[in-house]
Amino acid sequence: MVDVLILASIHDFPTDRVCVGLEKAGASYLRLNSESLGAARLRLNPQEARLEIGLGDHTWVVDSSLKSVWWRQPTFLRNTPHEPLSLEEQLSRSQWPAFLRGLMVFDDARWINHPAMTYRAESKPWQLHIAAKLGFDIPKTIITNDPVAPIEETIGNRVAVKSVDTVLLREGDHQFFAYTQLLDWSDIATSDLCAAPVVIQEVISPKLDLRVTVLGEQAWTVAVTADGGAIEGDWRLKKKGQLAYPTFELPLDVEQRCIALVRTLGLVYGSIDLAVSEDRFIFIEINPTGEWGWLDNPERPLATAIAAALQK
Repeated sequence: MVDVLILASIHDFPTDRVCVGLEKAGASYLRLNSESLGAARLRLNPQEARLEIGLGDHTWVVDSSLKSVWWRQPTFLRNTPHEPLSLEEQLSRSQWPAFLRGLMVFDDARWINHPAMTYRAESKPWQLHIAAKLGFDIPKTIITNDPVAPIEETIGNRVAVKSVDTVLLREGDHQFFAYTQLLDWSDIATSDLCAAPVVIQEVISPKLDLRVTVLGEQAWTVAVTADGGAIEGDWRLKKKGQLAYPTFELPLDVEQRCIALVRTLGLVYGSIDLAVSEDRFIFIEINPTGEWGWLDNPERPLATAIAAALQK
């Protein structure tokens, strides 16, 4: 029998660390990588919540005794392939994710995080709405595709422009990713804006970026700096070698609000981005599947904490 089920990718190295923690604890776990599903023999009985997995000469059984699931699968695919997909590839890309989501039949297990809650929490409008309800300071925000929207009256001419959802596009051999840009609304307000909505927010400047990693009732906070100082605009545009992540002491009320946000969204784990400007702690966004491997160290033993949470 399997106590912990891990649904990940073979390339997800942070999950390797979680598996090491489970090994050390002697936990009974099974890792299913998305790339290997076609080689496995899977039988799911939804009435009884029973999954039989055959791989090579080995067979595993997952049933109602399952304690927890570590969900590292995307809720949907955003990227487009270089080449047109064959019929077989199209079938695989639609049916395997649906099968994995169907494992929600193990509803007595602890999910980190549940697919349905992950999908909902990824919505930027929804997370901003809930954060405001919990008392977070959030930037002035309008989501629009209207070039005549009164942005200058409500936010100002200089604005932060973001995508409503993660943008990952391909054209030929080129791949495009959308970062936050600081632009003048007068340059954005053209007929081209009608093609798709964007998130328009006030510019927070000066600011110090914070990353708060929440797991249950625990939270670890770091500042994100470049060359020893704060960063103007999107810190992801900086080279990794320039960045540092010193530990930051978050005020207790802000930390508790971060923990409450993760809980209110129906999550166990979440990566929260905040910005500090003068005496304001401003909520930027939460990623329910945010990466954490780059923060895992003896001072912040995230892999160990996740492995322990999966054994509860």
